[in-house]
Amino acid sequence: MPLRRIGTAEGGFTLAEMLVVLAILGIVLAGLTQLFTGALFGEKDQTSRTQAQQNARLALDKLRREIHCASTVAPTSGYPASSVTITLGTWCSPPGGTTTVTWCTKDKNGSAPPVAGAQPYTLWRHASASCSGTGTQWVSNFVDKTDAPSITAGQIFNAAFVPAASVTSALTGGALASGAYSYEVTAVLASGIEVPGVVASLLVSSTTLTNKITLSWPTYAGATSYNVYGRAYSGIRLLKNVTSNSYVDTGPTSLTDNPMTVPSSGTFTVNVASISNFSAGANTIAFGPSVVTCTGTGTSPDRSTGCGGSQAGQYAAGTPVDSVSSTHPPRAVMSVSLALDTTPADTKQRFVLRDDIVLRNSRPF
Repeated sequence: MPLRRIGTAEGGFTLAEMLVVLAILGIVLAGLTQLFTGALFGEKDQTSRTQAQQNARLALDKLRREIHCASTVAPTSGYPASSVTITLGTWCSPPGGTTTVTWCTKDKNGSAPPVAGAQPYTLWRHASASCSGTGTQWVSNFVDKTDAPSITAGQIFNAAFVPAASVTSALTGGALASGAYSYEVTAVLASGIEVPGVVASLLVSSTTLTNKITLSWPTYAGATSYNVYGRAYSGIRLLKNVTSNSYVDTGPTSLTDNPMTVPSSGTFTVNVASISNFSAGANTIAFGPSVVTCTGTGTSPDRSTGCGGSQAGQYAAGTPVDSVSSTHPPRAVMSVSLALDTTPADTKQRFVLRDDIVLRNSRPF
């Protein structure tokens, strides 16, 4: 009887029940598979992104150190740009004795300058004055962006310079001796920001003491005035703030007192032939063996007031007097922007690195 009952029993799973179980198991396994797959892809993507960020940070650090050490950078116009050439000072002791390096971007096809839209771009360093030949790739997977500051066609470098002034000399009309003279014109904006300029040099070969130098420069958009820096005893210093686009450097003026007695202490007035080339701000005046600190320029008859601190002595009329301002021109600043994205199709992983790098040695005067 027990065997007969077992043989006639109909307990178990139906086909429909098996199909339902398999369907449920398939859904669970699919979810688990998707979870693990997503985790694997996420890990790979995060590793790639971290590596890209690390490379970019290393490159920006290398670029920052070289720009900090730069004495000059090219170009001085046409920004934003995809390439800059840096001249390193010998005090930097660059590896291998290289003093000129070029940082540039290339598109995905290796073209430099990059073709707009051919992203992602790469950043290269070449130990030469051009973006060609053997170089080292430092950054990959960076792209354009439309938000401020915008990047188009891999133009990651940005700077602003007032163009170098045109300089000419004349044999008469001034009191400049022969020698090499350098000048820089900067633009003063309404906000008070001073835009650096490019140094222009001129060699005066005439042996007379009556030379003068005329400077002229194009209008800089937004400038309310210009600071003219140039010839001084210890380098380029502020000569004059002007609102025009030209300046005539007639060199030293002269004392009109005959004689002039400088007291051993206190303040006094320096009467000179002209203050047209004197800065209206605080400056120092050099004449004879003395250096006089003055607080400003007076009115006609021409004089500089609030002077003091020189050595006591007497100076005859005609003693050369030179205005030597204590104000230096501003250093140049190079902005670098890198938008990294390992998935350019969207902006979900976009990471932006930006730095305003001061050329600390751009004014080695």
